[in-house]
Amino acid sequence: MTPSEEVSPGAQPATSQRLARLLRHEVGDLLQSIYSTVAILLERLLPEQAQERRLLSELKSRAEICRHELDAVVDLVMPQTVSPERVDLVPLVSTIVGQMRQRYPALAVELSSEPALHLVADPRTLAGSLGLLTLAICAVARKWVRVRLTRGDQEATCVLERDGFSVSAEQLAWLEHPFATTQQALFGLSLAQVRRAIEPHGGRIAVVNPSEGGVCVQVSFPCPTE
Repeated sequence: MTPSEEVSPGAQPATSQRLARLLRHEVGDLLQSIYSTVAILLERLLPEQAQERRLLSELKSRAEICRHELDAVVDLVMPQTVSPERVDLVPLVSTIVGQMRQRYPALAVELSSEPALHLVADPRTLAGSLGLLTLAICAVARKWVRVRLTRGDQEATCVLERDGFSVSAEQLAWLEHPFATTQQALFGLSLAQVRRAIEPHGGRIAVVNPSEGGVCVQVSFPCPTE
């Protein structure tokens, strides 16, 4: 590469953003095509074709998760302008839990919460990041996922727990260094997304591997004065 061809440090973000746009457009269209085609095939299957239905449903689910990962990557590379406002965390998380129960009917997804938990955040980025985190947790849980919404003196807390294996150091590295690894990228992406969504508003995220296995993620938000 000649000096005139070298990419200056200031040009690197623009290059990454162009690549992100290309990925969202080209790969996103491909994933949508797979998702739509599989949905049509599922409608055409006979009732007795249970094995074929199971395989196609798994393919449809994988295509959808890949689309979520793609959107998360683009959002990290190209942060959107946020519009913070007063948000009630309870209906937001309740909607996410309802979606997970439909997506994983064999999984016990429990929710316990206060009547209302108000905080200040951008509702779009908050819903997207918490939805991705909950999806990443449910995708590898064995039998159960528990979501708790509680309120302290000055903050609201969303705790997400699951059974199964513990979280690796490679996944946790995403909290400090997004794109640190490609291993188990969905969970790492979700951690980076949540942190990006809550830190501008004073929130914080912590991850613990309980001794009995599984993982516990605690997302805390300062509560505005009533």
